[in-house]
Amino acid sequence: MKTVDFIRNFFAVGCTCMAFIAGCAGFTDDSNTTGMVDEDNSLENAFAMSRVVGKGKVLVNESQDSITFVTEIFGGCFKRDGSLFYDPDYYFADTNHYAYNFRNDTLQLSFIYEDQTTKELETFQYVGGTSGVLEGTWRLLPCFYIDGVYGCNNDAYDKFFKLVGNKVEFRAGDPANYDYMNSDFVGDIFRFLNGNNTIMFEDVFYSRINNSPEKYGITVQEKTNRSMKFTHEGHSFDLKLDYARYSDSVAVTLSSNGTICAGYYSKKNDVSPELCREENAPYLDFLAKDSDSDAHALQYKKDNISEFEKCIESIIGRE
Repeated sequence: MKTVDFIRNFFAVGCTCMAFIAGCAGFTDDSNTTGMVDEDNSLENAFAMSRVVGKGKVLVNESQDSITFVTEIFGGCFKRDGSLFYDPDYYFADTNHYAYNFRNDTLQLSFIYEDQTTKELETFQYVGGTSGVLEGTWRLLPCFYIDGVYGCNNDAYDKFFKLVGNKVEFRAGDPANYDYMNSDFVGDIFRFLNGNNTIMFEDVFYSRINNSPEKYGITVQEKTNRSMKFTHEGHSFDLKLDYARYSDSVAVTLSSNGTICAGYYSKKNDVSPELCREENAPYLDFLAKDSDSDAHALQYKKDNISEFEKCIESIIGRE
């Protein structure tokens, strides 16, 4: 593979296409990973059961071992003079460049991530296709390299892309038996009970921090992959994950002594006509105004984290 610097080229704020390919969270050397596809299901079946999270075009330069993904969105929500409107003719493209190579039956995609404080070479790994052939269905492995250092994540998603000709489709799915009670979200709750840090509902999809209950004075009484009963400083808690769909939806309850704290989180990266309404304006993240003075809504995000945290504080008597 030629040594070439491939810089991610974003037309939007956030991870967009890279989120489909590899995720945007941190790194750990924890090698205790979760299998991404049940052994009883073939890769194609797992791909078919997952939902589409992006589509676009692919450009391959074999002479420089490079591949470019152009993720496309058709239609968008805009704000003009304080009013919202949906433009079905709007076209949005997010372009990302990678170096590629094959290591036995593994496809490796590498890029240089740059921001104001960091420059890192990140290499993600995929299996399922044919060695030496880019076309096919590829599944993201939980293990990768950052500046040559090998590490693994244990996260609540399956991620795939399928390349046919010059077309690519990205899909994501939720593992059937993932242990959400070992997620960073549960660690957020443990730390919140011991201080004033913020709880993040989306952390339920990641398991990268040491959330040992004993570390936070927690005694676990019962536990499944979606529920936990525990005690902390004389209070008994019942935590239940009622619903979770990777990246975009969470519903959870934490109850204690008759008080029920219900939390919800919803996020959509593709703002549909149904979401492009005035009542949703507070939950839309708008890109800075472009040349024609219309601000484009990149994302819809709504949660009740403030109410959820205040409810927990009322249980433990925190001002």
